[in-house]
Amino acid sequence: MEQNFDYINENYITENELCNITDISKDELAALIQNQLVPQPSYTVSRSIRITSPLNDEFEREITEKYFSKNCISLVNKNKELKDIHLYKEEFKENFIRHLINHPHKGVAYDRIFNTSFPEQEKLNEIFESEWAAYCNGIYGICTLHSTEEEIVKKEIAVKKLIHFNTQFSDKELTAEESDELIKLSEEFNEVTQKFAPYQRKSSSRGKYLDKILEENNLDYLVKKY
Repeated sequence: MEQNFDYINENYITENELCNITDISKDELAALIQNQLVPQPSYTVSRSIRITSPLNDEFEREITEKYFSKNCISLVNKNKELKDIHLYKEEFKENFIRHLINHPHKGVAYDRIFNTSFPEQEKLNEIFESEWAAYCNGIYGICTLHSTEEEIVKKEIAVKKLIHFNTQFSDKELTAEESDELIKLSEEFNEVTQKFAPYQRKSSSRGKYLDKILEENNLDYLVKKY
């Protein structure tokens, strides 16, 4: 349990810290989140406190602390004076689609929508809206290092390439060439992806698609440690 707290405290900032650094109130932060100008907290930590004394009395209270990705500092500073709340989403969408279309390995992304013909704008819109919802919900604060449009695209592609590699090679001993390919895929994944909190590591994309196959092939030294 302590390892989870250490990880979150090291890699994320509390609601109070975020407000103090950016000089806004909690109500102002809540409004930014409501208007989708800042993502939801990525983690919420609740603790029960019980105090007793020789006077045979006691006090109990549950403390809840919200933890945000550190990139929210720049987002708050960027968007706290934004008059048109739709501008940020439009900018985010434009950057996301540009990074996706320009990525050299986009063919593996999003059910391989680029493999047959250029997808219709409607399909790109659907993909974006799904990723935007995940972003606003704080999910990419958990998964990626900086929650940028480019990292969301790169993580999608890195994960899909790892899934394909696992499908081909998870049940066999890797050759030297295949091990080299896995090492490159690991580097690509690590370029944009968080370690995940210890309690969720095994079920995360890192745990399922990278840690496991590295360990199975005596590449444990490449497994990200805490």
